[in-house]
Amino acid sequence: MSQVTVRLNGKPRAVQDGVTLLQLLSQLDVQPGRVVIEHNREIRRLEDFERTQVHGGDELELVYFVGGGSTGDDGEGNPLLIGGRTIGSRLIHGTGKFPSNAVLARCLEAAAPSMITAAIRRLELEGRRSELEGIDLRRYLLLPNTAGATTAEGAVRLARLARAAGFSDFIKVEVWGDDDTLLPDPRGTLEATEQLVKEGFVVMPYTSDDVMQAVRLYEAGAAAVMPGAAPIGTTLGLQNVLNLQLIVQKVGVPVIVDAGLGVPSEAARCLELGAAAVLVNTAIARAQDPPQMARAFREAVVAGRRAYLAGRAHIGVRAVASSPREGIPV
Repeated sequence: MSQVTVRLNGKPRAVQDGVTLLQLLSQLDVQPGRVVIEHNREIRRLEDFERTQVHGGDELELVYFVGGGSTGDDGEGNPLLIGGRTIGSRLIHGTGKFPSNAVLARCLEAAAPSMITAAIRRLELEGRRSELEGIDLRRYLLLPNTAGATTAEGAVRLARLARAAGFSDFIKVEVWGDDDTLLPDPRGTLEATEQLVKEGFVVMPYTSDDVMQAVRLYEAGAAAVMPGAAPIGTTLGLQNVLNLQLIVQKVGVPVIVDAGLGVPSEAARCLELGAAAVLVNTAIARAQDPPQMARAFREAVVAGRRAYLAGRAHIGVRAVASSPREGIPV
């Protein structure tokens, strides 16, 4: 076979003309089951690899999941339902930024999440592999995200690649609108949500704490709405308590606080205010003792949910003694 040039993950690469995708993966020392291939903008599934040939000028994207539980309820008979699925833990665990795969594995054991996140990225052809290698993904419901997309079209494309990997129809939509804050682009997020709902995805869009944007996403068919507590990765904590309360009141799907939480007490606070769950990554991954912090967040969401169900005491402005005034021996 003659040599031809193709574009592989954005770079020119010489390959044999007519080589199949399966043969190409073998040459690259890539396991077929851990990668999704986009060939000339068409997604190729595992069963297509053996018969799909590569020719000069072709464009190939090899993507995989990188770091970006049991089912049941919260122990109070109030299961968290998203897209018809029961999510046992109200702590969704991120998988990026951890010091090592081993630390991530220990954190997942400590946190016992039902759902974990994963980003979709080009396969590193120079040796680096996914943070999720060595993690038994069968234990979790995988929530792929479209982090890095800056347009609705880009987010939809990433979502389709995630579905082709065969993990689930769940997708966390992220369309970044600003490089400094990584705050979401409202229009792009809404457009991507509308399109992916039409395609049968279980869409969970990341949004700001804008109340009306959350309502629009709910009306567009989002299975859950995910307002940020603060900009991604800042660990600043919940910045707008009122807007979170309003979002919880106005949307008829689970509200999951995503991004910016720093310590477990903030997660408990979100659950106390009526949020259905929280998504935590940086606060665990960058803690001095990540597994201990993971366990603390696990316990915090249980406490917060239990407090919400119990109902807080009336807030008053007049002091009321908890001990009776009668019978004081003075």
